[in-house]
Amino acid sequence: MDLSIVITTYNRALVVERLLRNLESQTDSNFQVVVAIDGSTDCTEEMLEGLNLSYDLKWVNTHCKSYGLAVARNMGIIAADGEAVVILDDDSFPAPGFVAAHKRSVRMRTITGGPRNPSNPEDKRMAWKMRELARIPSLTPITINQLREDWPKAYLVENNICLMREDWLDIGLFSERLKMYGFIGQEFFARAEYLGYKYQYNPDATIIHHGDIEGDNGFVRTKKLRQIRLAAALRPTLMTPQHYQAQVEWAHHFAEGQAKFFDFPSFRLLAGVLFPWRYLRGAASDIRRRLFVMLLG
Repeated sequence: MDLSIVITTYNRALVVERLLRNLESQTDSNFQVVVAIDGSTDCTEEMLEGLNLSYDLKWVNTHCKSYGLAVARNMGIIAADGEAVVILDDDSFPAPGFVAAHKRSVRMRTITGGPRNPSNPEDKRMAWKMRELARIPSLTPITINQLREDWPKAYLVENNICLMREDWLDIGLFSERLKMYGFIGQEFFARAEYLGYKYQYNPDATIIHHGDIEGDNGFVRTKKLRQIRLAAALRPTLMTPQHYQAQVEWAHHFAEGQAKFFDFPSFRLLAGVLFPWRYLRGAASDIRRRLFVMLLG
């Protein structure tokens, strides 16, 4: 099994360098890393050129001037050579058995996710999320609909998930239609649910999540919060079977270098119909989670 790790980054050259050197301690040394640069302006590419590592390293650059996380991830997945591909953020440091654990558990039409343990013991919200995620039976593929019913507090995110490379295409990669914080993961898992993909929890595929430092890459928390609110209002208009199917078709065009010739269906006319109940349902769920975490503290 050949495995590729796609690490997306924006203006964190020093953090990424530390992460890449940290990966040399993996118990399974047969893997590839693809650094997907989201238009960084801090000499990340020059840093990568100067590295001499024990594993195969390559990188791609979106050259985006706005939020391009989905673009970077998609470019990284297409550039990856492994049979299986793991997605990581640049502030996530894998445990030594990370690669071996994902290789053992990866399977077709299944999203494998691992723990994202907080580096800060005072991060009660992340600790609570990991406790809820750990309630899911390990290495047991479960439909996402069943997850939402039986483990409603399990918070699925796309950082540290693994799929077979061909499944990344068949699931439609990540949607690039709304380039803002707070859109990608929610749409991705809703699409995976619609397409019948399952999720399995692998407790051994662990990362230590450092979290962002306020403004360390110029993307401050207040800006993120504004984008999260806007994304929450807009993303329901793209979460329909019509758009899911179009996203899958687009992904295959993208892999063949033909994405520029693909026309997505419009979503603006659907906003008035789909916005109210989906947005309010999502907002209510978010408020419940936040209140629960506050009560824990």
